[in-house]
Amino acid sequence: MSSSRAVRRTDLAVPPERARVPGKLERQQAILDLVGGRAIRTQEELVEALRERGLEVTQATVSRDLRELGLARVAGGAGMRYIPAVHEGEGAHVARLRSALREHVRSVEFVDCLGVVRTRPSTAPLVAAAIDGARYDEVAGTVAGDDTVLVVARGAQAAAALEARLQEVIGRRAQSSPPGAGADHDEVTP
Repeated sequence: MSSSRAVRRTDLAVPPERARVPGKLERQQAILDLVGGRAIRTQEELVEALRERGLEVTQATVSRDLRELGLARVAGGAGMRYIPAVHEGEGAHVARLRSALREHVRSVEFVDCLGVVRTRPSTAPLVAAAIDGARYDEVAGTVAGDDTVLVVARGAQAAAALEARLQEVIGRRAQSSPPGAGADHDEVTP
């Protein structure tokens, strides 16, 4: 009896032909539901659980969602598993930002809507994550290299306000600039 065994996904609750690609919000809510309801130990296990719900996803998308949702993989009684993020108050984000800026930032300079934050080597991603985590309205986004963070502000007024906020968090007062001009190069000594 020769049997050629085709790989079939008969173990799924939803047949593959009925699976659909979910939107980001639906996918992330399903991830939170799954992680909150049972032990999910690997990304592959999470991908399969989502597929069982009829959601067609890739491992790369799930990996990005786990990062965005702030899910942590921790050791438990039965090994490693993902857990929902503990929601921190705004004070924790500001404390993390203060620590990152004071410990790793060498200088801050704003020119128009762009801020250049120079950091110690290999710490720019940590500083960028702390700035993003503070969720300041003035910040449109950050891009981190090895020792430099580019901060994009939501306009000239937002840039000036953001520079003042960052300098305040660091423990320095921002130097005022003429309207429409970027601030002078402010050296920060941690």
